[in-house]
Amino acid sequence: MRKKIIGGIAFLIIAALAWAGGDPWKSKPPSQWTEKDIADILQNSPWAHPNLTAQGAWHPDGMSQASSSGGIAGSKSDMSKGSAGATPDSMGGTEKQDIAAAESATYVLFWWSSRTIRAASMRKAVLKGTMKQEDADKMLANSPDDYMLLLQSANMALFQRRGEEAFEKSAWLQMKKSKEKVYPDKIDFLKGPDGSTVTGVIFHFPKKSASGEPTIATDEKEIDFYLLVGGSKILTAFDPRKMVDSQGEDL
Repeated sequence: MRKKIIGGIAFLIIAALAWAGGDPWKSKPPSQWTEKDIADILQNSPWAHPNLTAQGAWHPDGMSQASSSGGIAGSKSDMSKGSAGATPDSMGGTEKQDIAAAESATYVLFWWSSRTIRAASMRKAVLKGTMKQEDADKMLANSPDDYMLLLQSANMALFQRRGEEAFEKSAWLQMKKSKEKVYPDKIDFLKGPDGSTVTGVIFHFPKKSASGEPTIATDEKEIDFYLLVGGSKILTAFDPRKMVDSQGEDL
């Protein structure tokens, strides 16, 4: 009997250590996440890519920056409604400053449609006292219709200047296996307390193609995110095989 009791206690200790040491999105329900858990999710999880910076000048393959008459975003000829790919030498003073700021800024990108990231955001509000846990649970139960990615930076002036429509062809997801590109079907700006200052951009990507096929196949190993800002691009990759919580795949 004594050995059974000792064995049972040992099992509980091991289970408790596993619970405490595992990834919070796998080992705990959101209602038990601490501020440390939330910080870990928003900084170190497979759905969060902090400290992103724009990389050097980009042109479409086989095309110089001045060669396209079709106004492809990122090219010098793109004069459409303030494309995000417009180059600094075609702009005036303030706009040129906004472009320079966007190219040198540091960004964070979240796979916003995931249960994990949304739960972390809501749990943060609960701990701050601005939301009740039961309301957070109800909101989390609703799955978004699109894949949603949220981009934020301390300086979003270029996005505010250009407007939402300017980024519809300046951002896309590209599948590593199929090479298919998926463009956003909608873009939303998040606004600050003043109701006008842009604090973030949510890119909505369709879950199905026009033919009804999934845009992200179940065996996909890497999803690349591209965004043109000025004459540069933000590029990062997500691994859907790691984007799994206690309920399974979480995109």
